[in-house]
Amino acid sequence: QEHLSVDRFSAQDYIVGTFRKFASDNSCHVTLVIHPRKEEDDKELQTASIFGTAKASQEADNVLILQDRKLASGQGKRYLQVAKNRFDGDLGIFPLEFKKASLTFSAVKGKAKLRKVKEDDAATPEQPGKSANAKEKK
Repeated sequence: QEHLSVDRFSAQDYIVGTFRKFASDNSCHVTLVIHPRKEEDDKELQTASIFGTAKASQEADNVLILQDRKLASGQGKRYLQVAKNRFDGDLGIFPLEFKKASLTFSAVKGKAKLRKVKEDDAATPEQPGKSANAKEKK
C-alpha cells in the first residue's frame, strides 16, 4: 500500500513538472485543479492543504483556493483566496455570492481585499475580517 502511494505522488510530481514546462515553452497558462486533503471543518485551507507533494504549489505561478466556511445556520461563507501570485505579489480574498437564477458564484462588488506582500510575508495571506492594514483594490 505504501509503495502505491509513493508511486502516485511521483506520478503527480512528474505531471506537474510536465505542465510547468509546457506552459513556459509555449507562453501559455495552464489551469490545474487539485482537490485538498481532508482538513478539520473549522480550519481554512492553505497551500499545504493541496493533495500530494509540495511540487504543485511550488511550480505554480498562481494558487487560488476556494474557501467554504460553514456557519451555524447551515449556510457557508464562500470566497476565493489568492494564496500565491508570482507576478505582482497581490494576495487576498474575493468574497463570493451565490446567484440562484444562474446557479453560479460571483464576486461581491467592492468587497475584494488584496494587498502586496513581501517575499518573507507570502506565507501569511490576509484572513477575512482581519484586513485593517490591507490596501483595497476595486
